[in-house]
Amino acid sequence: MNCDRITELPDSLLTQILSYLPTKDSVKTSVLSKRWEFLWLRVPVLDLKVSNFPEENYASFVDNFLEFNRNSRMRKFKLKYDQYTYDDDRLAGWVVTTVDRGIQYLDANGFETDMCVREFMPQNIYKSNTLVSLVLVTVGIENPEFVVSLPSLKKMHLEDVWYWDDPLVIEKIISGCPVLEDLVLIRAIDFCNLDDLRFLRVRSQTLKSFRLTFEYSMAGTYFSVEIDAPRLEYLNFNDNQSDMIVVKNLNSLSMIDIDTEFSVKFGGSPLEPEDLRKRDIIRDFLTGISCVRHMNISQRTLEVLYRYSKLGPIPKFNNLYRLQAAFSRSMLSFLLVFLESCPNLEYLILDFAVSTEPEQDGLTYVPQCLLSSLKCVEIRELIMGEETGKKLVRYFLENSVVLQKLIMRFKDSSIANQDSYIFKELRTFTKRSRSCEVIIH
Repeated sequence: MNCDRITELPDSLLTQILSYLPTKDSVKTSVLSKRWEFLWLRVPVLDLKVSNFPEENYASFVDNFLEFNRNSRMRKFKLKYDQYTYDDDRLAGWVVTTVDRGIQYLDANGFETDMCVREFMPQNIYKSNTLVSLVLVTVGIENPEFVVSLPSLKKMHLEDVWYWDDPLVIEKIISGCPVLEDLVLIRAIDFCNLDDLRFLRVRSQTLKSFRLTFEYSMAGTYFSVEIDAPRLEYLNFNDNQSDMIVVKNLNSLSMIDIDTEFSVKFGGSPLEPEDLRKRDIIRDFLTGISCVRHMNISQRTLEVLYRYSKLGPIPKFNNLYRLQAAFSRSMLSFLLVFLESCPNLEYLILDFAVSTEPEQDGLTYVPQCLLSSLKCVEIRELIMGEETGKKLVRYFLENSVVLQKLIMRFKDSSIANQDSYIFKELRTFTKRSRSCEVIIH
């Protein structure tokens, strides 16, 4: 005898199960039986892509769904537009409705219909006792007309958002989020010079993770960023526009991804010896993140730090345990200078980029970490027969006292044979650490 265990479950549990599905899949269950016909309408989640609907049908679908559940709380509202189906005034109204119904997870992904036209979010998003996660993409937000109160908000993601009326709007919003833990700010190119967010201040006593992406602005305006977050554990910093960068109280910082030129290029100062202000900005930034244990650093950031190193010393990263760095042959000697600032480093990953630039001399100096702490070196993107990569491998093998493992990852796929000439040449290299294992991928 067949037994339908799922149908035996109560409606409350079935709607909870359906809430984990996109709404378009939840709707499909209505054909299963009479009992399932309207069950999807009781799910406290609306998760839609407008592109899944023909022409304007999505609007009536959303209206009917919200009307059916008018007396119940909404747990999640997620709506993503595309360029072919966009209504310029309904999204804000739906956001008002869902926030008033005690929404917990709000994800509104709008679309820019014209070069300088997009929909602005309603003011009631600044007053919600229930909102836990707020994701806004390609919309506008205005200066709150009252004190922001989002006592439950833990995650906020703002991407390609226009900030209107007040350059300190982000600071005002964050000040009303007493339990905020995860913040993402992705700033797109402002073709129309309508973004008023000139001074980005992120001040939070609870923030644990912060990602900032700010690549470029058409406006050519002065920008600054300040981060003051004593509980911050992870920072992803990709900002090539801000001329002033200030970090404070990052005593809990454990991991950082850095990809910035500190506005040295693209209209910023050229970092000449007389530019003491830019030198001090870079020095203070490095000092402010010096407690970090894991660091990923881009090639362009290393290039700026190489220029900085001619003006002042690199601060010590005494806690740094793991470093991943992208570099080219022209940066070899500076790589060793940077490693000298990491006296307790144990794990080093190098993303090697072959370039036409001349190779730097100076693979003779041995940083402290090679003599006392470095246990694993991984060199990626190597090319068979490329001499600089070969020199680098030889250098680490001959100078690392406690090295346990050296891993080489080649772009070439034909070197797995243990009898290949690269293995034969490796056997001629002197290993200062006899226990070091050489691994080739």
